[in-house]
Amino acid sequence: MKPPFLLALVVGSVVSTNLKMVSKRNSVDGCIDWSVDLKTYMALAGEPVRVKCALFYSYIRTNYSMAQSTGLRLMWYKNKDDLEEPIIFSEVRMSKEEDSIWFHSVEAQDSGFYTCVLRNSTYCMKVSMSLTVAENESGLCYNSRIRYLEKSEVTKRKEISCPDMDDFKKSDQEPDVVWYKECKPKMWRSIIIQKGNALLIQEVQEEDGGNYTCELKYEGKLVRRTTELKVTALLTDKPPKPLFPMENQPSVIDVQLGKPLNIPCKAFFGFSGESGPMIYWMKGEKFIEELAGHIREGEIRLLKEHLGEKEVELALIFDSVVEADLANYTCHVENRNGRKHASVLLRKKDLIYKIELAGGLGAIFLLLVLLVVIYKCYNIELMLFYRQHFGDDEIADDNKEYDAYLSYTKVDQDTLDCDNPEEEQFALEILPDVLEKHYGYKLFIPERDLIPSGTYVEDLTRYVEQSRRLIIVLTPDYILRRGWSIFELESRLHNMLVSGEIKVILIECTELKGKVNCQEVESLKRSIKFLSLIKWKGPKSSKLNSKFWKHLIYEMPTKKKEMLSQCHVLDSAEQGLFGELQPIPSIAMTSTSASLVSSQADLPDFHHSDSMQTRHCCRGYKQEMPSTTLPVPSLGNHHTYCNLPLTLLNGQLPLNNALKDTDHRNSSLLPLSPKELSFTSDIW
Repeated sequence: MKPPFLLALVVGSVVSTNLKMVSKRNSVDGCIDWSVDLKTYMALAGEPVRVKCALFYSYIRTNYSMAQSTGLRLMWYKNKDDLEEPIIFSEVRMSKEEDSIWFHSVEAQDSGFYTCVLRNSTYCMKVSMSLTVAENESGLCYNSRIRYLEKSEVTKRKEISCPDMDDFKKSDQEPDVVWYKECKPKMWRSIIIQKGNALLIQEVQEEDGGNYTCELKYEGKLVRRTTELKVTALLTDKPPKPLFPMENQPSVIDVQLGKPLNIPCKAFFGFSGESGPMIYWMKGEKFIEELAGHIREGEIRLLKEHLGEKEVELALIFDSVVEADLANYTCHVENRNGRKHASVLLRKKDLIYKIELAGGLGAIFLLLVLLVVIYKCYNIELMLFYRQHFGDDEIADDNKEYDAYLSYTKVDQDTLDCDNPEEEQFALEILPDVLEKHYGYKLFIPERDLIPSGTYVEDLTRYVEQSRRLIIVLTPDYILRRGWSIFELESRLHNMLVSGEIKVILIECTELKGKVNCQEVESLKRSIKFLSLIKWKGPKSSKLNSKFWKHLIYEMPTKKKEMLSQCHVLDSAEQGLFGELQPIPSIAMTSTSASLVSSQADLPDFHHSDSMQTRHCCRGYKQEMPSTTLPVPSLGNHHTYCNLPLTLLNGQLPLNNALKDTDHRNSSLLPLSPKELSFTSDIW
């Protein structure tokens, strides 16, 4: 019995002299404990896995057969809390094969630490191995917790091996390994080739980073191992670079005593391996930790990171700046390649800076206020100036004949005693004359330009479609007589207003509140898509340079201003209109018509034969009437007016039995009374 004992002592001495130089944790009851081995085993649930005793691979220079021949026994335990329980091998799911434990189908409950103990009566040594088992993550072929990690610099050569493949080799052949990237088959580019059980990338690029999974079949089961490849920038050979403060350019910061202060130091670190960025502040030759307690460094913040290159920040924090803090502070950054630094000088903020700042901000504020006031007061003038000199001509190529359709209520001679003479006079005389004769716009006025017929409404609709704007003048008479109702009753006209096919200019000549039908007018306003509201304020709006006319022209179609010489020729009475917009008679025979109508001194001898016909024209409407002797009284400085019945102006012959006041109205050529000089029957 002595020889085996002596042999065991010899083997034990050989094992002891050939131990690797590794620190052991402790020795309990004479058993050398090497703690936990660095190698970890990882597997997915349901896979086979082999856990080998690390003593024979990393700690002693002997193998299992030699140790067994010297009488040393190998025993296995599983750690549960602080206890080690012997493992009973069932041979179904787990078995012992020489120096290893074979899990034929590993389960999540198998995770933990496994200890192998090599011992006899006089010698003992043990080490633990870690096994982690996890399920596949949803939609993936791996679990992120049990991935292997590899790193490679960009443009370098890298070989990714399939871990633990030697455990699944058969004596006669190599295992058939298939590679995937992100769990999907990959058409590898030409510089990536499979070399045995490994994947060789001849020149790593940034997009090569990711998860690589190798897969093989063993005993009818799939075995997968996943390796994460992290691509980094090339290893730098330069020291870090300060970004703020800048190197060799000391920054001066004006501070206010008694206030908190935060000074950031930002720097760029190239990839330098596993070492983290080193950044710190100093005041002169002292570290910040040696200064007063109200000064401290913040935490290092990672601002950016790309391929291992980092931009970091470290703040120098003052709880309250005091006089003694006014000094030079230096931020140091370093790596294994060298050190850089940048400085900040704290300076007391003088009152002059506050005054300059306040003065500058005050000047900017006043300028903004001035610009706002100018825009508020003269926004229309500015827009008209821009449109006149730089705007496009809106009327070009739009295939529309009229600039605006003018809608208002015509005043009959029976209503000359109305309560609002100024508003009616503005709507019937001043507004169309100014737009046509002074500004050169072409208006369509139904009472003037349209002969009533059986298709009157259809004709109105057609002319509205041919107009670029619709002007509605809300005079008291217009509201009273519901002049707007055609735009509600006629579907095509109503649709044009609601859909925005035509822009509507609504001119209010009086306050609508309290007026008859005012609620219906407000309802019409709300239904119009593009509506501009302009108020006529009587005498305040008389002059051509008033806000009213500027606003109205701004809302009218854009067109290049024509010279008055290119517009209608104005006689002396019409020129008086545009000086102060004084009312003039609508149908006047001016000095240009002196050849047709003589003064009273010439009329007694003026006769026509009975067969002659006199043609009276009212804006293109013609009516043949028998010629008679026309007694014309003198009007002094006034013009002579053609006073025609309203039915005739509308294109109809007067009915003899319907005429009123025949002594006055049947006179074909009479001077108008003073009241009629203020209110006319029709407009031109």
